[in-house]
Amino acid sequence: MNSLAFQILHLLSDGLSHSVVSISNRFKCSCYEVFKAFDEIDSLKIRLISTWNHNYCWKKPVQWLDSERILNEAKLSNDSYEITIIDVTKSTNNYLLDQYKEKYIDNQRNPKNTSIVAAELQTSGRGRFDRRWYSGLGGSLTFSIGRWCKQEDISAFAGLSLVIGLAILRTLNHYSIFDVCLKWPNDIVSDARYQKLAGVLVDFKSHAHRLSYAVIGIGINFNLNNEVKAHIEYPVTDLYSLSGRMIDRSVFCGTLLAKLHHMLIDFEKYGFTYFKEEWISSHAFEEKVINLILPDCSVIEGIARGIGDDGSLRLVTEQGTKSFHVGDVSLRIKNDGTQYIND
Repeated sequence: MNSLAFQILHLLSDGLSHSVVSISNRFKCSCYEVFKAFDEIDSLKIRLISTWNHNYCWKKPVQWLDSERILNEAKLSNDSYEITIIDVTKSTNNYLLDQYKEKYIDNQRNPKNTSIVAAELQTSGRGRFDRRWYSGLGGSLTFSIGRWCKQEDISAFAGLSLVIGLAILRTLNHYSIFDVCLKWPNDIVSDARYQKLAGVLVDFKSHAHRLSYAVIGIGINFNLNNEVKAHIEYPVTDLYSLSGRMIDRSVFCGTLLAKLHHMLIDFEKYGFTYFKEEWISSHAFEEKVINLILPDCSVIEGIARGIGDDGSLRLVTEQGTKSFHVGDVSLRIKNDGTQYIND
């Protein structure tokens, strides 16, 4: 999508009527280019009001993300956190991974702060196993955090995605949303039918004689439209459905970043064991019969009972208790013959 489409959308966010001629004059482009941009806007399922003489207005614009409001809510310093908000990107995780290589590896620069990139629209968001994460413009909060960590051994990050999920859960509780829980290893789901509300994806990079770099990707459904839901193959929900109100994405993001800031410090200091019992008490499938699908598509049935100090899932089977690690398996709950898929 070209930048003109988003420039027009930002302009139309004032709720006023704008003519094609005035738009072309404002952005110094042809009327033909404006009409092409409107075609792209239409492809996003954004409904604008138009008149016979080509005036356009947007009666229900999205609430754009605001970096200053995010930092103010988080009470974090610009010296420690650098927030970039972009209109559209394929993947915020990939965006930061590309920056990591360009800024710090190729140019041999040292990191000075934590980088955060949030996208108004993510077109090819990734979940585990490179599954697609769908989100519409303004309907989700999709962002990534690039954080330099003292440990060079990636094994020191065991359980990190579980801690991120717990931070999201704490933030939801802060907004009086309590009918949610965690699904091992990286999802937040509704209590009722295990509908997916949010997900976490952590990528790691390391380089000789340099600190380890973790990119933490977070996607949270705020108010998904029907077109987006139609593309999703598993049960989903969003904050509007759970709370009955529109929650400001910038304020929510700031609240979450504040909690993450302190929790990541504790994680680096104490490891996952510091959060282990709280995580177990919030696990949707604790003491429930589940099926684990292994990479070779074989299935192991057992009772989910706790997690290890390294964040591995403990499963009580007929052959005894076994541990499974993130990346090894997919999890399904066995519930009266119905399987709710939430990978």
